[in-house]
Amino acid sequence: MDFIKIAKVTDFEDKYIKSYSIMGKKIGVIRQKDGQFFAIEVGCKHQRADLTEGEIDGLIVTCPRHHWKYDLVTGKCLNHESVDLRRHALKIEAGDIFISLYPAPE
Repeated sequence: MDFIKIAKVTDFEDKYIKSYSIMGKKIGVIRQKDGQFFAIEVGCKHQRADLTEGEIDGLIVTCPRHHWKYDLVTGKCLNHESVDLRRHALKIEAGDIFISLYPAPE
């Protein structure tokens, strides 16, 4: 699996979510309170709005356009029938964050 370096762990000292555009895909990197990181697609399945610009309450994000709600850990839409957001494989090496454009293993 190919990984692309996108950030440093220290980039998340004062933020817990950031959006990156990589090869035409918008991917969010999220730091949980326990310090673990994960990566997930951040284009709402309704009209592709950037979910990192929506209201975030814990690990639930509300789309800024039409209020679709997603679980940022699982990618599941919580208030509409929808395809899940895709999770991406992520690894950390020597303080650098790398993500894959391929889906994370289940």
